[in-house]
Amino acid sequence: MPLFQEGACTKLDEDILDIPLDDPDANAAAAKIQASFRGHMTRKKIKGGERDRKSKDPECASSTRVGDLRNGD
Repeated sequence: MPLFQEGACTKLDEDILDIPLDDPDANAAAAKIQASFRGHMTRKKIKGGERDRKSKDPECASSTRVGDLRNGD
């Protein structure tokens, strides 16, 4: 006997289905969640790229430059 039956809704599924999709507050909350996740993934991708570049380019790995180029330092 299977633990879950096909086609059976769980309590969580029912709760998710009860969310009004036209609610402006729900849409705003969803947009914030999605934006923060996209930012997280972008920062993770950029950070991984910096590690790869530094390990492959000995000049970058041994650089003594201190400062942020975005600020003109």
